[in-house]
Amino acid sequence: MREYKLVYLNKGFSSSREKDIEKAERLINEMADQGWILQQVATPDDGVGAMVGVFYKERKL
Repeated sequence: MREYKLVYLNKGFSSSREKDIEKAERLINEMADQGWILQQVATPDDGVGAMVGVFYKERKL
């Protein structure tokens, strides 16, 4: 069974897309260090909204 977690990858407002990507990379790596596996990054169509990371962990029954 899988446990899922959704995480905002670029919480808050930054002045550049590069800073948003750096913040997202840092959060993805932190989640991976905790044992979470990145399944998908959902980005908004308008380029202004939040990026969301979909993570999962395998859980034993």
